[in-house]
Amino acid sequence: MNSKSKQSKSRPEPDAPRFWRIPEGDSELLVAKFTDHAFGRHAHDRYALGVIVDGAERLYYRGTHWYGSAGSVVSITPGEIHDGAPVTEKGWTYRMMYIDPGWLNVGGLCKHSSPGHIHLFREPFRYDPQLAQILVYAHTTIENACSSLERETALFDALESLFARTDAPAQHKPSQERDAVRRVREKLVEEFDRNITLAELGLLVNMDPLYLIRVFRRETGASPHSYQLQERVARAQRFLRTSITAADTALMCGFTDQSHMHRTFKKIVGITPGKFKLGRNVWSQQETALAAVESKVGFEE
Repeated sequence: MNSKSKQSKSRPEPDAPRFWRIPEGDSELLVAKFTDHAFGRHAHDRYALGVIVDGAERLYYRGTHWYGSAGSVVSITPGEIHDGAPVTEKGWTYRMMYIDPGWLNVGGLCKHSSPGHIHLFREPFRYDPQLAQILVYAHTTIENACSSLERETALFDALESLFARTDAPAQHKPSQERDAVRRVREKLVEEFDRNITLAELGLLVNMDPLYLIRVFRRETGASPHSYQLQERVARAQRFLRTSITAADTALMCGFTDQSHMHRTFKKIVGITPGKFKLGRNVWSQQETALAAVESKVGFEE
């Protein structure tokens, strides 16, 4: 009995991520604690912005490993390969926002930018307790708010504070290899649902397949195969934000079957496709509940 009791107490707290989506910019929010989950290398099609509120996370980003603890602001540029893992058995807890760059550009937060502009964050972690407090306040406000005005105000205040404290122009890479990687990435994105061979990619850029792997991994932080998998997951996220079912999404994204998508999706995103899809309607349920309460109050008066 005592032995079993000790084993039970020593087990890490189970992961229980909470994910939802709001109509303002179709932004996505996540609150999660990860103790024994390690993210595979991947990239987002959105800015990944947030705060570590407890514990510590180790993260690969732009060729270097970084460490963030409580009070660290997380800022990851769309398209940049990264991963994530706990530093200790305690794991880490964070509040994250996933923001569409196109929506930000239209909203005017990224000043003097074109519609396709992407802001480069050189470092994924910035220890800034004051900014962290601003972001946590905004995140919790968005989570509990029922009106669009309150959500949007909190969201823009937080994003404006974050972007105002960063200034990171893009760096240039050797033209020949940069162009080869660009062409391979374009093919993997355009034909994300097709099984592409290394030989085919090598012929595309006139490179030996093994050399191509080294160049591609050095430039992006992932192999062509891993890059295509994360693109499939990114497309799956887009489909799951609509009325498309998980089964149809798996087929449309080139996964072997639904279980294959489930495993890959959770490895990269941290939550299952089903939980991700459910987050799509949370905000509308909150609006409906508020409308019902307001209607009842008005009737009684």
